[in-house]
Amino acid sequence: MAVATTTAIALAGLAVSGASAGASFAQAGKQRKLQKEAQAEATKAMQEARQKLEINYYKQLGIQKEPYELEREALLSTGAQLIEAGVESERGAAATAGRVQMGQQAGQRQIAAAMGQELAGLERATVGEATRLRDIGVQLDLAEVQGAQQAERDAQRAAAAATTQGLQAIQSIGQQAMQMAPLYGKDLGAEKAAISQMKFTPEQFQKFGNVAEKGRLGPAGTDGFTNLDFEAIGNMNNLQYRQLIKALTPQQRQMLFTNKQFSQLYNPFNPFAIPGIGGR
Repeated sequence: MAVATTTAIALAGLAVSGASAGASFAQAGKQRKLQKEAQAEATKAMQEARQKLEINYYKQLGIQKEPYELEREALLSTGAQLIEAGVESERGAAATAGRVQMGQQAGQRQIAAAMGQELAGLERATVGEATRLRDIGVQLDLAEVQGAQQAERDAQRAAAAATTQGLQAIQSIGQQAMQMAPLYGKDLGAEKAAISQMKFTPEQFQKFGNVAEKGRLGPAGTDGFTNLDFEAIGNMNNLQYRQLIKALTPQQRQMLFTNKQFSQLYNPFNPFAIPGIGGR
């Protein structure tokens, strides 16, 4: 019963380690998924911000022409009044018209100069706003790159940590499995009894292949045959059996000891039991 209890505890440990490995790899996948979602949200927000930066509201502005038009009308009206007054005076209309024309020209120049100054100021404001928007765009570019790099680093660290935990859990499984090996190795008689009752199909024999000469199973088989002899293994002494195990390849050991027949036939409490007879 002690062997059975120890085996059960070891198998439980393997199950826990397997669950831990699965959880760690699942966490790594979750971190990668979160990274993609964060990148998508950041990209969407950045696109919206850039669309707003494409609008330069100063370009939509224009100078207010109404005051200048009113000033022109006032000049014309004043000029007309002066000419009319000149006609009625002794000096005559010609002299008055010349002075009015000169005054109107001077006034037009002043209006044009004022409009030009206002337009230039508006153009400077438009260029300044374009420069400001460009600088903000550059800052967004830098922030986007830095944010993406930071998010990538964070996700990579989290995924790497989870992957490392998973690999450590797998390593733990391997170590526990190695520790379990003596549970079977101590009962060589039970192992030999179980193997001696196993049966392979021709395809399994062919896949198993020949056991190396130091395995003490005789000459290698040819033409698809193998020197594997289950009955001969059952008749080996412990020294010969250990030599056989050492001679097997990892694949051959796997075919024997992970085989369902072996797990069903292995009985450490009665290594000579045969299914359906006696202790089984």
